[in-house]
Amino acid sequence: MPAGAPGRARELDDELGSQAASIILPSSREVLARVRNYLLAQNDRADGRNNVYKDLRSGTSGNVVTISLGPLFDKGPTDSHFYLTSNSRLSFGITLREANGRCSLIAYRFHLHLPEGSASSFYRFDLNPRPHDTPLREPRCHLHPGSDDMRLPCPPLSPLGVLDRIFLVIEPTLSS
Repeated sequence: MPAGAPGRARELDDELGSQAASIILPSSREVLARVRNYLLAQNDRADGRNNVYKDLRSGTSGNVVTISLGPLFDKGPTDSHFYLTSNSRLSFGITLREANGRCSLIAYRFHLHLPEGSASSFYRFDLNPRPHDTPLREPRCHLHPGSDDMRLPCPPLSPLGVLDRIFLVIEPTLSS
C-alpha cells in the first residue's frame, strides 16, 4: 500500500464527517413532508404507479426519527419499492436526530436498482452513522457504483440532494 494512503483516507473521512454534521435540516416532520412531496411529483411523471402515501413510512424512538421507503436491503422487486419511468426501483432509509431545536442527519442508504441491460446493476448512496476503522475501504459517506465491494467517497448530501441525483441525473440517462 502506498505510504500515507490510510492517513489521507482518514483525513478525507474526517472532512466528510464535518460536512455531514454541517447539513442543517428543518424539523423531521418537514423533512418527511418534503420527501413525500418530492416523491409525489416524481410519481406523477411515472404515471402514478406508486403508492407514496402507503409506502413512505416514518418512526420515532426518543429523539431519533427514521424515514423509509421499500426494503432497506434490496433482494428483488417488491410492491413497496418506488418504480421510476425507466423501471428502476428505489428504496431508502434516512435516520435523523432532533435535539436542541434542530434536526441533524445521522445516516442514510438510498438504493437504486437499475433495469436489465443497464451498464451497472445499481447505485447506492450511503452515509454511515459513524466512521469505519478503515476509511480507505469504507468511507463514512460513499457511493456504490454497481458493486457492494466498491465504495467511492462522495460528499454527504441532504436527502433531497440524493433524490435530485437519482431523479435528475441518473434517471434521465436510463430513459433516453
